[in-house]
Amino acid sequence: MPHTSTRQVLPTDVKPTHYNLTLSPDLETFTFKGTEAINLTVKHETSQITLNAYQIEIQAARLDVSSNLSESLNSTDISYDYQKQTVTFTFPSKLAAGTNVLLNVEFTGILNDKMAGFYRSSYTDHTGQKKYLATTQFEATDARRAFPCWDEPAIKATFDITLVVPSDLVALSNMNVVSESPIPNGKKEVKFATTPIMSTYLVAFIAGDLAYVEKTTTGVNNGGQSVLIRVYATKGLEQQGQFALGVATDTLEYFAQVFGIPYPLPKLDMIAIPDFEAGAMENWGLVTYRTAAILFDPKASDAKNKQRIAYTVAHELAHQWFGNLVTMEWWDHLWLNEGFATWVGYLAIDKLFPSWDIWTQFVTEGFQRGLHLDALRSSHPIEVPVNDPSEINQIFDAISYYKGASVIRMLSSYLGEDVFLAGIRRYLKAHVYGNASTDDLWRSLEEESGVDVGKFMTVWTRKIGYPVLNVTESAPNKLHIRQSRYLSAGDVQPEEDENIWWVPLGIQKSISSPLSDKAEVLAEKEAEFTLPGTGPDFYKLNAREVGVFRVNYPPERLAKLGKAVKNNEITNTSDRVGVIADAAALAVSGYGKTSGFLTLVKEFENEDKFIVWSEINSRITALTSVWFEQPENVYQGLLSFERKLVSKLVHQLGWEYSDTEEYLTTMLRTLVIKIAGRAGDPEVVKEAHRRFKLLTEENDQSAVHPNIRGTVYQIVLAHGGGAKEFDSILEIFRNSPTADQQILALTGLGFAQQPELIQRGLEFSISSEVRSQDIIYPFASFQSNRKSRKLLWEFVKTNWEPLQERYSKSLNLFGNVIKCSVDSFASHELADDVEAFFSDKDSKDFARPLHQSLETIRANTAWLKRDEKDVEDWLKRNGYIQDV
Repeated sequence: MPHTSTRQVLPTDVKPTHYNLTLSPDLETFTFKGTEAINLTVKHETSQITLNAYQIEIQAARLDVSSNLSESLNSTDISYDYQKQTVTFTFPSKLAAGTNVLLNVEFTGILNDKMAGFYRSSYTDHTGQKKYLATTQFEATDARRAFPCWDEPAIKATFDITLVVPSDLVALSNMNVVSESPIPNGKKEVKFATTPIMSTYLVAFIAGDLAYVEKTTTGVNNGGQSVLIRVYATKGLEQQGQFALGVATDTLEYFAQVFGIPYPLPKLDMIAIPDFEAGAMENWGLVTYRTAAILFDPKASDAKNKQRIAYTVAHELAHQWFGNLVTMEWWDHLWLNEGFATWVGYLAIDKLFPSWDIWTQFVTEGFQRGLHLDALRSSHPIEVPVNDPSEINQIFDAISYYKGASVIRMLSSYLGEDVFLAGIRRYLKAHVYGNASTDDLWRSLEEESGVDVGKFMTVWTRKIGYPVLNVTESAPNKLHIRQSRYLSAGDVQPEEDENIWWVPLGIQKSISSPLSDKAEVLAEKEAEFTLPGTGPDFYKLNAREVGVFRVNYPPERLAKLGKAVKNNEITNTSDRVGVIADAAALAVSGYGKTSGFLTLVKEFENEDKFIVWSEINSRITALTSVWFEQPENVYQGLLSFERKLVSKLVHQLGWEYSDTEEYLTTMLRTLVIKIAGRAGDPEVVKEAHRRFKLLTEENDQSAVHPNIRGTVYQIVLAHGGGAKEFDSILEIFRNSPTADQQILALTGLGFAQQPELIQRGLEFSISSEVRSQDIIYPFASFQSNRKSRKLLWEFVKTNWEPLQERYSKSLNLFGNVIKCSVDSFASHELADDVEAFFSDKDSKDFARPLHQSLETIRANTAWLKRDEKDVEDWLKRNGYIQDV
């Protein structure tokens, strides 16, 4: 890992211990005033104090010194370093080491509209009036936009926060209100209790016209202490918080039990913010969410949003311990926050909603997302060196979240969940209210398990990539297994292939004995392993898809696994997902042939599990996406194959939803209709148009169930819809009663086929009617739509300056905009065009997503060039296209 001297950090001459912070936001002028008194301990003699401040103006800075803080020193100079986002106060005399002083600062700032720092969010109330609320988003380095501070995760302090707001507004912060007093000019002063010692990025404060629903936990697992939980929303939407409230109440109790430490605050507020870049933010005691990530209307929302809400709540509540109570020492260790919260979020949902089969969903969602990104040279290690604030936002990605969670899942499985969680409890108790690193976690797990965890896990967190295991059947009962780094481009070089990963093989040696021998680990470049008897008809590596690797079987063995699927002999859903995922990924990289993958998929004709179909859909979609400019008969042949795959299930499941059916059955129905409609199934297209007409022309809300509305919009516009249908979906967007339904309509607009409608949709997506955070939804649709993909890129190039102006302050969002614009291409010419366009742009803030996109384009290009004839020949052999 890098030396800390390479990090862009503050001087250590003084250390803050407490902030007394008062803020007065003005929701008419979109400004705020602030004062703060910061208790400092002087560590080294100095006459200067440097701290973080960005886009705020300092009016005055004064030090109270002497033993009773009665002597004052006014600053003689206030200087800003805009690049480093710091301000330095110079004082007329030096401060002696070991003394305590009080720094008083007066400042003003802007309530910006960039969803960062202390910002404004707008909404329309039930009377049609436009209103604003003031809210915060500080992670990773934006507390400095709201108040001057030591904005680093390891520089913790306590906070007394006071908000001065109009008397008719609700004021919220991390802690409970201790006093509320009227003051002149129709305002009130709201004081909050002192926080525990905490990092600046977790501070939060909000003022708005809000309402709430509430519930109190039992306190049974929380040391006998009940906790008041509230879900806030803009007035009129608060009842949609009931589902999230129930999840939070149960999850908080569950985590208090799992972590062995009571939730340390007296309350937990969760609030829906209309303008919000991320999904949610774990501010201690005041968790903020996108509206669609917390509000659910049982009558109008898509059922899948219920799962999204439940998981997001669990993830953010996990952070109340893992991240807030114990915080990463520096951003290198972000994965300790996000990887663990992802893993334990799934753990909680598995306990609360066992019928959702959430861990199998993780295999096809989070696990595959992590592997997909980590198959690029432009990926990064889980523990990634971070030296500059501009680098931090670029690692809030699938590596930190999903590869991190996958590595934790693999380790937990190897040690045993009970032992692993006992190690987590040991870790939390050892570092409570402090900071920790990855090595601290390994140490606690070693002490609990007696296993030298750090010895074999360090390569997983500090090295980029993961292995593919190349299997050869060296004898009837022998497997020779060799590991090498997997790259989606399939062109790994010797110098890139020097890592030796610790790989728990998870060999399932017969259909009847699914449990594998944990002792079988590949800890060298290659080794031989013995199978029982004279050689079984069946074996599979990576049982339950717990290990973080791909498996490259001999073609004959892959065919046998396909037959085992067809004969219903691979009964575990995760294992079937893994067979599909590995075969598809290995076709992309050239380890296998795409025709072999297509043959394997044919064996799944009797599959009836949503999660397996979700993986099949993902892989077939990727194939048709890369083949988007192939001859029309080839492209239509792939669609014909898709139609045949799902035709039986579509007929079997139909279009009607039942309130009593299993959640995964509901998801399966929506998915297979989507696949069939996308592929142009005539009956499905006709039915989608019929129902859409009833919905839009006769206002028959029952004609299109909320679960299927987004799919219907896509099918209608992709197959025959024109300006009339486009305008109808636009009106649905404008009048949707819930945020998730509004997003579905916005997403649907991206499936228009006519150039003029595509242009209208593109222009609308960056208009003031679409919240900045939501641009990603139509852009993702325009990307997946082969008729609009190139037009999207041209639009981005033409509108680069306004796009940069509006979205570049939201770095994660801007990176995703760039990826959506280009990374589905599959030609060297388009890669060169992208490279040329950005050659004279300052790409520092989005360098990583840009490089990943370029690498993805070149990997797509190599895949297409290698297998285009292979796919065409397979389609001909199987009757999906005819020789011309």
